[in-house]
Amino acid sequence: MLKKLYKYDWKSVSMLLLILHGVLLAYSVIGRLAITIAGNFAANSGNSFDTHVSLSTTIFGMGAVAYILIYVVFIIGIVLATLLYLAVRMQKSLFSDEGYLTNTLPVSADKLLWSKILVFWTWSVIDFLCVTLSILILACYPETMPEILDGFQLFFASLLGFRGFDILTETLMTFLGMLIQYFFYTTSLLLFSICLGSLFKTHKTLGAVVSFFGINIGQSVIMLTLLLAIPPLSPINTVVTTESGEIISNTGGGVVSMVSMLILYLLFSVVFYLGSRYILTKRLNLN
Repeated sequence: MLKKLYKYDWKSVSMLLLILHGVLLAYSVIGRLAITIAGNFAANSGNSFDTHVSLSTTIFGMGAVAYILIYVVFIIGIVLATLLYLAVRMQKSLFSDEGYLTNTLPVSADKLLWSKILVFWTWSVIDFLCVTLSILILACYPETMPEILDGFQLFFASLLGFRGFDILTETLMTFLGMLIQYFFYTTSLLLFSICLGSLFKTHKTLGAVVSFFGINIGQSVIMLTLLLAIPPLSPINTVVTTESGEIISNTGGGVVSMVSMLILYLLFSVVFYLGSRYILTKRLNLN
């Protein structure tokens, strides 16, 4: 049944998102063609500096600046629009008029929630891949590829250089933390906030927004208090030395602090998920 729910939720959100991301990629291709045409024009112009060439170069330059500004705004807008649209669709599917049908289906609350979560994860990955592909379309040229590859080589060489293992471990933990924070913590908090917003008598959408930011701020205060109250878990590295410079204590920071934050994010994710399931099963409010 989860597979059927996923297919239904996927179809209900994908048409608009496919169009938006298709427009982004088409816009990138147009920019690539424009850059190629401008490059060929500049090459064919050679050393000519007549008024016509100077005017054309100016127009190309102004157009490039305008294109880049629009492109940056477009990417930010696509990312935010994807998140907001998926959140709105979650709310409508569970608690609007459509929610009457959704919550009468012979399926458990867990399957309803996981269907929304999986669609959210799928489109988050597609969004990231489309943005990355769009940037590569504009940035990857035979002239720029060596610099890009050198940048990656320098990055990985720095990880394996001085204190290489420690830096590599911290980098991997940071990357893992970003994945957990987004795909588990943020997703479960978003669902929980929508469920909390449904309990408001009026202004349910506003209630969900207030719940999201309020809980996020409260969670940040709790995590920071716990990490600072326990020195080994503190993100701040504290070093105590003798008068001769010998290190006698070195606490805080490093992998231990990162692991602690990952565990806390996972715990909060579980709490938010269980809270969402409780509201759907025990406190459902569709009025």
